[in-house]
Amino acid sequence: MLKSQNIYQLFIRCMWPAGKVMGGSSSINYMVYARGNRRDYDRWAAMGNTGWSYDDVLPYFIKSEDNKNPKYAATKYHGTGGYLTVGEAPFKTPLADGFMRAGHELGYNVRDCNGEFQTGFMLSQGTVRDSARCSASKAFLVPARNRTNLHVSKNSRVLRLLIDPKTKRTVGVEFEKSGRNFKVYVTKEVVLSAGTKGSPKILMLSGVGPVNHLYDMGINVIADLPVGENLQVINSCTLSILLVDQFLIV
Repeated sequence: MLKSQNIYQLFIRCMWPAGKVMGGSSSINYMVYARGNRRDYDRWAAMGNTGWSYDDVLPYFIKSEDNKNPKYAATKYHGTGGYLTVGEAPFKTPLADGFMRAGHELGYNVRDCNGEFQTGFMLSQGTVRDSARCSASKAFLVPARNRTNLHVSKNSRVLRLLIDPKTKRTVGVEFEKSGRNFKVYVTKEVVLSAGTKGSPKILMLSGVGPVNHLYDMGINVIADLPVGENLQVINSCTLSILLVDQFLIV
């Protein structure tokens, strides 16, 4: 668990979980399957990140997915047979249909929010398999665990990327394990996927980030970039609903 400042209430501290486990935060999160809006992907591509437009990434979402809802699986936005199992929770409270009807009465569509549009109401799908969590580790690592070209180093902490200051290319990774530091060099590429907090932290420790902040921390600057400045947190709340003289928490 990480302590971090609540950006909505200054000077108040809150707990912010971190997925320091096999599968990352997919092993501790709420399991909601949400891809996001196509405009975010298209904006990344417009900024120069070739291959990250919505049309570019959609085939990979479809390929990785094994959607258990026939209605969604039959559309062009979903797939079956992939490693990641997606579906609704096995139990549905009667209140759920009431929420769908309420949304419709307010003028919203009941739709697949992982499809063409995201504004609306839906019974959320999650990364669930046989009534249990289907984490990224269970979905992708377990089936590949016997591959000769896969090596997983447990109980290891990435310290920084090894970046050539002249070419600005990442050539390896430095990590710590059991009190010792190791350097691993690559022949092709490094994929940095350490989450919302971990990825910008590792970039800044590697010398990629706001130049003044890196100077303050005594880190040699590789590139002056606004790393971490667009950090956003999802706000949530708990509702108590009165139904037939009983309280239900949803």
